[in-house]
Amino acid sequence: MNGPRKTGQVFQRFSMEEDVDRELQAHLDLCVDELIREGWDLEDAQKEAEVRFGDRTRIAEECGAISRDHKRAVRRGVMIDNVLQDIRYAFRGLRKNPGFALVAILTLALGIGSNATVFSLINGVLFRPLPYESPEELVWVAEAIRGGGENWVAWPNYRDWREESQTLQAVAAFYSRNINVLGGAEPAYVRVAGVSEDFWRVFPMVPVAGRLTVGEDHREGGSPVAILSHGFAREVLGGEEAVGQMVEIGDTRYEVVGIVPEPFHYPDQTQVWFPEELEAQSESRNSHNHQVVARLQAGLLPRDAFTELDPLTRRIVAPSIAANGPEYHATGVVIRSLREELVGHTGSLLYILMGASGFVLLVACTNLASTLLARGTNRASEIAVRSAVGASKGRIVRQMILESFILAALGSTAGLILAYGSIVVVQATGSVSLPRLENVAIDGPVLLFTLGATVVTALAFGLFPALRSGSDDQAHVLRTEGRGHGGRTARVWSALVATEVALAMVLLTGSGLLIRSFSTLLAEDGGFDEKDVAVASVSASQIKYPEMDDHRVLWDDLLRNVRATPGVGSAGVISRIPSGGGLGNGRVHLNGDPSQFGNADYVVVSQGALEALDATLLRGRFFEEADGPDSPHVVVVSQSFADRYWPDESAIGKLVSAGGMDSYWNRDPIVFATIVGVVSDIRFRDLSQPGRPTIFWNYRQRTSRIVSGGYLVAEAQTVSPAAIFGGLRNAISTTDPDIPIRIRELNDIVAGSLAARRFTLYTMGAFAFIALFLATLGIYGVVSYAVAKRTREMGVRLALGATGGLVQRMVMKGAMVPVVLGLGLGMAGAWALSRVMTGLLYQVSPSDPATFLGVATLLLTTALAACAVPAYRGTRVDPLVTMRGD
Repeated sequence: MNGPRKTGQVFQRFSMEEDVDRELQAHLDLCVDELIREGWDLEDAQKEAEVRFGDRTRIAEECGAISRDHKRAVRRGVMIDNVLQDIRYAFRGLRKNPGFALVAILTLALGIGSNATVFSLINGVLFRPLPYESPEELVWVAEAIRGGGENWVAWPNYRDWREESQTLQAVAAFYSRNINVLGGAEPAYVRVAGVSEDFWRVFPMVPVAGRLTVGEDHREGGSPVAILSHGFAREVLGGEEAVGQMVEIGDTRYEVVGIVPEPFHYPDQTQVWFPEELEAQSESRNSHNHQVVARLQAGLLPRDAFTELDPLTRRIVAPSIAANGPEYHATGVVIRSLREELVGHTGSLLYILMGASGFVLLVACTNLASTLLARGTNRASEIAVRSAVGASKGRIVRQMILESFILAALGSTAGLILAYGSIVVVQATGSVSLPRLENVAIDGPVLLFTLGATVVTALAFGLFPALRSGSDDQAHVLRTEGRGHGGRTARVWSALVATEVALAMVLLTGSGLLIRSFSTLLAEDGGFDEKDVAVASVSASQIKYPEMDDHRVLWDDLLRNVRATPGVGSAGVISRIPSGGGLGNGRVHLNGDPSQFGNADYVVVSQGALEALDATLLRGRFFEEADGPDSPHVVVVSQSFADRYWPDESAIGKLVSAGGMDSYWNRDPIVFATIVGVVSDIRFRDLSQPGRPTIFWNYRQRTSRIVSGGYLVAEAQTVSPAAIFGGLRNAISTTDPDIPIRIRELNDIVAGSLAARRFTLYTMGAFAFIALFLATLGIYGVVSYAVAKRTREMGVRLALGATGGLVQRMVMKGAMVPVVLGLGLGMAGAWALSRVMTGLLYQVSPSDPATFLGVATLLLTTALAACAVPAYRGTRVDPLVTMRGD
């Protein structure tokens, strides 16, 4: 057939050229005739006509080009008309099958929407540049320590890096904390940071008002000045008029000299910055009190700075190690990009979720592919008729692919709406603990990703069914309509079912491991009871209370007012709350002997604090009212501390020093405290980290460690913690109206510490549920269609004496073969995924047999149920009706 068409095209081209030649010759002849009538002879008239007419060849080519352009325009118009007709036909077909269209769109909305949501998180958290000048030059610098960990930086080490480094443009040290800031109409409890001289070179910017701090401001004993965030200045001090005003932080009043623009809040939502060098810094190389950020020289990489600073660090700490021993000293440096430091382990978490959402989309694609394949088989007679009346195979394939693209476009639109709603809810509720969450949005990169996912998805689920329908022998289709489907179609369906089951197995196993891990974590004994406990952050003015005794009196008054509040049981003050982050840590002397050393975390508490947390007293007693500043010093220790240093005897009565906490370390003789109680380990850092050796010091005897602020903990009796919030506010404001009030439930704080794990669990669980639902739907649909197509065969079998049970087992056997194959493939994929998820698991093996067996059983049971209904329906076939219909 191709040969004659080509020949026709050749003849047509020659005919067009001959027509042009004849038309041009006619014009020449007319010109010659006119010249002859004017008196020219024939030969001269012909020459003159050629001259007047111009280049005949060029004119012929132009006429041919015009003709070809016209034909191309006609073809384009015909193609556009055909495409528009196909689109109208596709929408008409979807309107005729609204159930199929709705299920397909919802399926795609779940698949594409989940991918768009996770990609928007990845784009906002990982890909979007930091909002600083030349963010690729910013690096985080820490000290490497023995055992492969890292630590904050000792001030002398920072100073030597700053003076000797050639790879860094600027190096800045800082220390940040939450504290009471006075100066506005109301006291504010915000994050402040003491920053070193180069901080504003690391983060250069133009202030909104005033100026940034300069070298003269960063001198010991200099005039205290501060920089405010634009938001804090606007909300607390009246905006740009804050420049020149005074704010009180700790024991110092600072003059506001500048305001920096939004959204700068580094580090960690800081609102106020002031020079760190105003006070003398520790010269010890094992006092790790500062964090360090630096800016690389243009064009350098973090590894270039590491190559320089790592040997430099070992050299500068060597004399201190020789004098004091290697403990607590740096063994080198750790350098990574600031973006990597801010993101932390979130990147691996989001990539795991991206892979899981991709699996959901694959399940959706296989489900729709099997559905469209079945729908194409149902439409076989329609397609055969269209082919018989002249529709080409290409036109048929194009029609079906267009339908797939329309479904994908509608599904992606719904998916984007779903993704947008999910992001708004997450940002509004703060239910997800992710860094840079405020940067997440449905923006250009997310829309481009979704467009790409839409195109790939449409091809993934639509191309094969379209090609399959367009390749059928249409005459055979018309002859065999209603007599079942071929073996090739059945094999394709089986492969699709196996794929769906395998993907669902992977997601369900990952979700099951997370569920087991999370439940194990929640079942852990954290050493405290977070229920019924209210927590208030308390920070008092160090100018108003300049002496240690002043603070002791303040805390005593506050606790007295709190304990008199209706509904409050035990109450106390504590320097750190469980699950609230890191603790101070240092060396301690043991057994009253300055030559015996130990190591412990330390927490300062009052009478009633451990009781409010329901800490378990194992031996001895808690602090009592008689344990005052003038009484013999006493401490309570954790079980792990007692077991480490006195494993075979009681710790009660043993003597320990104050360690590196305060000036008691340097007193001569060293002040020792007597252990009067042992409590169970409390997980202060994180519920997933076991309790560490800890010493609890009495706040009356170590007041200096709680002067800058602490936490009030109050146990609610017979009421909910929220019911005592009002009474606590009144007690705090009565004690000192300049103390900012911020009260939360300890239960919420603990839940917040688990937010990242909970987010991963819920997201993976949702993806797994969607995959299970789609896989079940796909199995049910394929088996139902197979049964419907084999109705005649089943009728014949029943007519020849086969029992219903035999027919049902035949259907079930054929349906479960791909399911079992999919389970096998899924187990292999789940095993690989579990290795990637190891860091997210807590005390659960990545190859946990109970999880694998449970998921396989769930999938197998679900698949059996999905197959059983259509299989049973097949046994209800009436053989006489079936034979009569044939």
